[in-house]
Amino acid sequence: MYALVDGKNFYASCHRIFRPDLVGRPVVVLSNRDGNIVARSDEAKALGIGMGQLFFEAKDLCQQHGVTVFSSNYELYGDLSARLMSTLTHFAPDVEVYSIDEAFLLLEEYVGIYPTYRDIGSAICSHVGRWLHLPVGVGIGPTKTLAKVANKLAKKSPDLVCVLDTPELIDEALEDFPVEDIWGVGRKSAGKLKNVGIRTAAQLRDVNDDWIQKVMTVNGLRLVHELRGRPCKLLEVNPPPKKSICTEPGFGHVIPDLVQINDALTVHLSRCCEKLRRQESLCGAVTVWLRTNPFRKTPGNKQPAKQYSNSVTVRLPHPTSSTLEIIKYAESSLKAIFRFGYHYAKVGVMLTDLVPADFRQAGVFTAGPDERLIRLAKTMDKVNKRYGRDTLRMASQLYNPEWPMKPTYLTPRYTTRWEDILEVK
Repeated sequence: MYALVDGKNFYASCHRIFRPDLVGRPVVVLSNRDGNIVARSDEAKALGIGMGQLFFEAKDLCQQHGVTVFSSNYELYGDLSARLMSTLTHFAPDVEVYSIDEAFLLLEEYVGIYPTYRDIGSAICSHVGRWLHLPVGVGIGPTKTLAKVANKLAKKSPDLVCVLDTPELIDEALEDFPVEDIWGVGRKSAGKLKNVGIRTAAQLRDVNDDWIQKVMTVNGLRLVHELRGRPCKLLEVNPPPKKSICTEPGFGHVIPDLVQINDALTVHLSRCCEKLRRQESLCGAVTVWLRTNPFRKTPGNKQPAKQYSNSVTVRLPHPTSSTLEIIKYAESSLKAIFRFGYHYAKVGVMLTDLVPADFRQAGVFTAGPDERLIRLAKTMDKVNKRYGRDTLRMASQLYNPEWPMKPTYLTPRYTTRWEDILEVK
């Protein structure tokens, strides 16, 4: 049996740990640059505040009903997520971290310790609530897909636990479960299924195998088998390396200056290269793009401002993970697409054609990657991990840049910074 543990309103719940006065009150969390609403407490959902809604559209409603607003605090969320996953290992040795607030557990060895699977789910909720003060929902089923279905139903249960361990319970759960809410069914696939009258998970489960493979390929066939209780998606305790690494945070305000944009590019690329080395991969190509804000108006006549966007991809002479090597090509790419006279909102970078770190193949006209630069990059990572991010950095990274976003409602990093630790009086 598989269990899916999911943090309930995770981002909002993380803030409530350190603000217990907000329990029972509406809370929302905003995205980067405080643009959109990305998390809501149940009380905020009841007010009609939508997921992904632009914050300025809901600002009056938030003020009217006393909604507490927070900017995204990813350092806090990441640390609490790590604590959550560590706590789950007390219940099962095999844990697949699916997202920042979701994890799959394999429960086969723990049937004898607890009388029933519901007791296991209740124990997980109880321990996580007592140790971390985080509410979680637990869905348990014979496959990962059915565990996902159970977790969706658990959110409506008073004890936040749902177990689908008998054919009767599975049939009852799938009978009215919307096909578009099934894990692995996208918007286009849901549209195709509805066009032929398949609207529930039970109807999808009972379709002909040949037809579903033709419409939704072999992945759709695996999904149907999972709904029938046959495991096709095994637990990924060690997830495979990413096939690409990308980042595109927005600026705090529009920027017309190439120097500051180049600084932002260097910072973003450094973060991507750290992730690249962390998963022990090398990069074979780098893509850089630049774009303005499509919603920006001119200050005077309020007309739409001039718009521009462009991108370029450069293949490297050889795969490498050295920031010093990759930054040369990224900066040249930025200069090639930059145009004066525009106010830019974002610069992004993506590393692709990733290969394992032990991949060494020299070209006809080029040698392999410079091993000294790769070792230097790894040494910088160790220093920055011990003494703090950007203790060692590229010379093109400004010491006090003006481009980063400045969240208005950012809370302290209570669990990762000494100066932000709460003081008990």
